[in-house]
Amino acid sequence: MFKVLILIFSFILSQNMPAASSLEGRSNKKYEFTFQTGGDYRMSPSQLAGMYFIDANNLIGLKLGVDRTGEDFQTSIATQYKRYFGNSFYTAGEVFYLNTREDTTGLINEIFSLNKSRDAQYTSLGAGIRIGNQWTWKHFTLGCDWIGVGHRLVSFKKESPHLDDTVFTFFNFIIGASF
Repeated sequence: MFKVLILIFSFILSQNMPAASSLEGRSNKKYEFTFQTGGDYRMSPSQLAGMYFIDANNLIGLKLGVDRTGEDFQTSIATQYKRYFGNSFYTAGEVFYLNTREDTTGLINEIFSLNKSRDAQYTSLGAGIRIGNQWTWKHFTLGCDWIGVGHRLVSFKKESPHLDDTVFTFFNFIIGASF
């Protein structure tokens, strides 16, 4: 999936796009719908997001995500507020709900096949912040949450003492349309 997004991104950059800024591209818009994928909330869910433009620099919306790999799964719901500073840079705060089952053995155990499986299943509510860039043209938008951090504030179900309450976002790619 990452290769497809990189190819799309490369193709778009190679085209003769109008010189308008992303701020101008976001002006007079009401809605944005995106598909997102990447490292988010400890896994790599595919997410659909719907955002409402308060104005060209402020959006509020809802993200729904799912990831299923073997026995591991994650369902996520998040409400997000995104604030642009300038042309494409933004920060986004969010409140999220996670229902997850994952293996928390860690990279070292996987590399050396130590077979010390530590399964975790949890349902939790948390909050986080992320930074990124998103470029908007006439009705097309492309971007990436470069990095983010979140913290589980309340766990309704937590079946593992090995689970850290901090979650991270790395390279969460965004592609979509705005109207």
